[in-house]
Amino acid sequence: MYLFVIYDRLQNMIKIHDVVESILYKDEEALTALSMGYMNLSQYAKQIKNQVEDMTKKDVGVAGIVVTLSRIAKKLNGKNPLIQDIQIKNITTKSPLSEIVYSKTTESISKLAKIYEKVKTDTDDFFTITLSTTEITVICSDRIKIEIEKILKEKPLMVVKNLASIGLALDPKYYPMPNITFSLIRKIAQKRIPLAETITTRTEIIFIFEQKYLAQMIGLYIPKDNG
Repeated sequence: MYLFVIYDRLQNMIKIHDVVESILYKDEEALTALSMGYMNLSQYAKQIKNQVEDMTKKDVGVAGIVVTLSRIAKKLNGKNPLIQDIQIKNITTKSPLSEIVYSKTTESISKLAKIYEKVKTDTDDFFTITLSTTEITVICSDRIKIEIEKILKEKPLMVVKNLASIGLALDPKYYPMPNITFSLIRKIAQKRIPLAETITTRTEIIFIFEQKYLAQMIGLYIPKDNG
């Protein structure tokens, strides 16, 4: 009996505002519409009414949800909370690149040290190795591709040529913040540009893609001149 009383009290503590907000944050399209001011509040309130009642265990009127949506919209103040306003310090590009994927074996892993030892790179080169659960992925400038293939001496699972990269240098302040990669990759998704790889460091996000998209990718991140 005591446990039922506690459960009932916890249910009563669930606020309509918190439930409506949690529903919104799972629906980017609705959240964008609300933040930009073009949501039909009554229609959306009717749409989520049953869900709000199920989560709060209360009878909730459409009018009450509309009031809650209005308050959330006021708090958002015209900004989508899922999208960060990111200032890019610098943009670098590299091309042509190739992606080579190998099976991850004891033998292939043992050869990785030789790659770092024997392959000579300079500041104009791009070179990264990623070890996943079952694969080794090498992305490199075409200039050093042959050297890497000679060292590994294995038949790759996949080879993709004619790639390019764009590196976005960011202030370190963005590192602990949420939705940084999402905010930047969202622009690419809107243009339906396929990505081969995404690489992140503390102060840089690098996108790998087909070389034919290079100009379009640069255009996504260069500030528009309003003058």
